Parts: sequence; structure tokens; C-alpha cells
Amino acid sequence: MAPAFLLATAVLYYNYQQQRTALIQDAVESARTLVRLMDREFTTVEVSLSALATSPLVRTGDYRAFQAQADEVLQRSFINNIALIAPSGQQLMNTAIPFGQPLPQTGVMEQTQRVIQSGKPDISGLLTGAALKRQISNVAVPVFSGRAVTHSLSGVILPDHFQKLLVSYGLPEDRLTVIFDPSSKVVARSYEIERFRGQLVSPSLVKRLSEVNEDAFEAVTLDGTNVVSAFYRSPVSGWGVAIGIPEKSLTANLRRSMWILIGLTVLLFSTSLLLAQSMASRIARAVGALRVPALGLGYGESVFVQAQHIQEIDEVGEALGKASVLLQESMKSLAENEARFRGVVESAMDAIITVNEEGAIVMFNAAAAAMFACRVDQAIGQPITRFVPARFHAHHAELLRKQQTKSSKDGGDGGGSISVAVGLRMNGEEFPAEVSVSSVNALGTVLNTFIIRDVTSRVQAYKALERSNLDLQQFAYVASHDLKTPLRSIGGFVQLLERDYADKLDEKAISLIHRTANAAKRLEQLTEDLLSFARIEAEAKPFVPVDMGDVAEDAIFLLDAAIQSTGASVTVGEMPVIKGDRAQLVQLLLNLMGNSLKYCTGHAPVVAFTAAKQDREWVFSVT
Repeated sequence: MAPAFLLATAVLYYNYQQQRTALIQDAVESARTLVRLMDREFTTVEVSLSALATSPLVRTGDYRAFQAQADEVLQRSFINNIALIAPSGQQLMNTAIPFGQPLPQTGVMEQTQRVIQSGKPDISGLLTGAALKRQISNVAVPVFSGRAVTHSLSGVILPDHFQKLLVSYGLPEDRLTVIFDPSSKVVARSYEIERFRGQLVSPSLVKRLSEVNEDAFEAVTLDGTNVVSAFYRSPVSGWGVAIGIPEKSLTANLRRSMWILIGLTVLLFSTSLLLAQSMASRIARAVGALRVPALGLGYGESVFVQAQHIQEIDEVGEALGKASVLLQESMKSLAENEARFRGVVESAMDAIITVNEEGAIVMFNAAAAAMFACRVDQAIGQPITRFVPARFHAHHAELLRKQQTKSSKDGGDGGGSISVAVGLRMNGEEFPAEVSVSSVNALGTVLNTFIIRDVTSRVQAYKALERSNLDLQQFAYVASHDLKTPLRSIGGFVQLLERDYADKLDEKAISLIHRTANAAKRLEQLTEDLLSFARIEAEAKPFVPVDMGDVAEDAIFLLDAAIQSTGASVTVGEMPVIKGDRAQLVQLLLNLMGNSLKYCTGHAPVVAFTAAKQDREWVFSVT
């Protein structure tokens, strides 16, 4: 009983550890998913604010009209209010306060200074808003006039939005989940949020967050609950999520199973003790009756066992009688089986070779003779390494050593192991092969059997498939790249249409423009993903002659929208024919010319693409 109890206990504990690990891994993944959802929310706010920041009403100082535009943005998003802030920290417009009423100094001066100095968006932690007089979080983006940052445009997100996001995720009720900001303050919590919002998370979590962004460890929550805390902090926004699994939830199933096991064990032990006493003497007499027939079977005699009225003992006695008959028959069939086995081996399609412990061949079937171009009588007695290239002898010896080790652990019989190898025919020709090795103990001697299959056709087919995959990857790379610039041109034209004709179009036309712009951005992102995938797996193609004049024409055609919008002048000098990858050369020239158009402000760009021969190389210039 004791071994069974210990075994059951070990199984229960193992299952508990497996369930515990799975729960913790699930909690870490849930924390990571929630953080990604929050980062997506921040990105949505940042995109909305960045689009609003391009409004010409800021540059003209028409803050009343700009506030009306901001109100329209609020209707389409979860942003609570939007404020326009001057470098001095003075709020110039805040949708939370009717236009014309006095506006306070901003309560996020440090964030405003960071945005104006860096020209980059910024995400705050939990703070108290100057206008709302309550806890908020803030996303701020720069407002440009040319290259200079003139204002900071901030959007407020209330903590209640993150609380709703947490509740909607649908974690189990016993999980203690916390959303915290970059300074590790509690923003949302699965329960008692009003009590803990604005406080730091537990000291142990604060310490662990200072070391890593993702982990799971044993901790104590702010309300004193022992949990396994799984957390993840975003490397982008600094916000994070911690999910605490109470220890009692992890051990509940284990405790219940242990009590059931203990109860059953006590019951079974008591019952079995009584039955054992009554059966012991009866079994002893019955077993004694089997002694004489068993000795007779050893001498090859016919035996008969008198019934003892114990099912198992009677079955053994009957089996002893049958065994004496089968023993005689088995000796006769052994020779027949050996003949059948040899027939199977000789008719097998795969080569079958058996070697002894010294590695000498003792069996070599007809398929092996055909595969290695060697007669059977020539192969018998030869070392198996005769059919293995010399450079693989060490590998072959290691394979045999591992198989023999496995065989000794299995009591002399080792199951098959499959590996890929290289065979050597008698004429010196090498070929790829798939080899299966197994061992058997025959009367104290270990024999190793090799089943070998020539896989030349399979290797050739695999190489053809690899070539096909490479071509497919290159096609994906070229197709995705060629789509990027036209898509950006469409986006640019839509922005120009919105900027120059917004006041002349009705609300339906403006909505269609926005939908077109969003569709173009989405398709551009899909194209970028396809391009990234092609870059990951692509390998270089052989270089071929490429006319650089044609490359320049392709690049100028793809940049047509950018050239037209900037009023640029692009000239191309005499171009040579060189060896290279045409798609990558077009990409290179697109990048160089695109940068020339992008980073030229104040006047229409003048771009020149030239080539000059120097010694043994061509030097190309984009000026």
C-alpha cells in the first residue's frame, strides 16, 4: 500500500506543478496582452492628436475654431478632453473649459518641456489635471511650424477608461489584476480601486520592476494577500500590468485530492489487511502444489496440475500443461520461422545489414548487395565501415556506442534509432541514406542491425523545393516593395486634398477623405509587413547585368507623387551597365532620392544622379 500511496502522491504533486506552471504562464501572457491593448490605446490617441496638430488654425491663432475641431475629435474617440499648451505652460485652449473663460497653467509642465524640446510624443503616468482637478493620464504630441515646435497638444485619458479595459478582458474573479503607470502607481485594479488608486504597487513588485520588465514571483499584495504575481511592463510606454494568483487558488485542487487519497488509502488498507490474513494460508498451499509440475516442465515432461479452486493458481496450472505441449511444438516451428525470416530479409526493398559486437558483417541481404554494388560473399566478414566514407568513421563509431549504451540499459535489446548518413558503394560512389539501427541480444551476443534506404531522389526533391521557396520569397520582397511608394503617394494626395480643400467640401466628402486615408495607411502597413517577411528569409540571388539608367527611371516613376508635390527637379547623367540585383538597386536609389526630397525644406529640391568610373569601380552620387 505504501508504494502505491507514495506513487499516487507523486503523481498528484506532479500534476499540481504542471497546473501551477500553466496558470502562471497564462497569467504572464494575459498581462502581456493587456499591455499591448493599452499601448494600442495610447497609439490611437497619439495618432488622433498628431492629425489634429497639423491644423492651420493653430498657426493663425484661431483657437476658437481649433477648439471646435478638437471637440469633433473627442466625439470619435475615448479621449476625455484636449488642451493646447504654449511653451510657457499657459493653456491656450482646453475642451473641458468653455472657450473665453480663463485657463490655468498646465499641470504637466515637465511633459510639455520634454515634447517641445524633443519634438516627440510623450505619455505621462497618473497625475492630477490642472483643469479637471482629478487624477488623469496624459498623451502629448508636438505642434510644428516648419521644423520648429511651437506648442504641445495633449489629450487626457481618465483612469476609468483603463478600469473598463481591465474589466472587459474577463480574467477569472479570483485574480488580483493591477494596471500601473511608469512610476509604478496603481491606475486600475480588479477590486477596491478607489482605495488603492494612486498608491505604489507592493514593495516587492516595485523592486522586481526595477530589475526586469517581465517575470513571475511570489509576492504579497497591498491588502496582504499571498499571491504568485505575473507582470509585464511595456518597453514603449512604460505602463504595465500585474496579475496576482492567490496561493489558495493554486493549492485548492491539490489539498482536495490529497484528502480523498488519504481517506481511500485508510479504507483500502484496513480491508486488505483482513483479506490478506484469510487468503495467505490458502495461497501458500496452492502454490506448493505447483512445485512438482514446474520441475517436470523443466525436464520436458508432460505435466498435469490438480485443481486448487483458486482461479489464478488453476490458470497457472493449466498454463503449465499447455506449456509442455507448446514447448515441443515451438522447437519444430523455430526452424520454420527462421526460414520465413530469411525470406523476408532477402525480399526486402531496403538494405538490411547485421554486424556483431566487433563491427563485422554477419548478414547482408540482396537489397544491400544491389545498393552497395557488392556480392554477399564479398561483404560477409568485412567491417561495416567499408561501406561508410572515411570522414564519417568517427560519427559511425559514436552512433554504435550510443546504440550499445541504450541496449545495455534495456537489458540487451535496444529499440531502433533513425539518422541520416552517407553510404559508400564498392566503386567509390557516395549517396545519401536514411539509416535505422536496432540491437538484439542473441545468446549473450549483441547484434546490431542496420536498415538502410537510399534517399537520393528525396534529397534532390528537397533541394528543388528550397530553390522554389527562395524564388517565392524574392517575389514577395519585390512585390511588397513596389507597392509601398504608390501607396504613400495616394496618402500624400489625400492629405493635400484635405489640407487645401477642406473648407470647400461638405462633411460627407471629408468623411470619405478620412476613410481613404485610413485605408491607404492600412494597406501600406500590410505591404510593409510583407516586405519585412521577405527580408527575413530572402537570400541573395546571382548578380546579372543591370542598366542603371533603367533603374533610375523606375525610381523616378515610383517617386512621381513626391516629386510633383515638392516641385522637385531630378536629372540623371550617363549610366553604365553593372552586375547586381535590380530590385535591390531600385530600392537603394528610392531611399537616396526619397531622402533628398524629404529633407529639403524652404525651396524646391534639385536632385542629380550621376556616375563616374574610377580605376576598377563605378562611383554613384545622389546630390
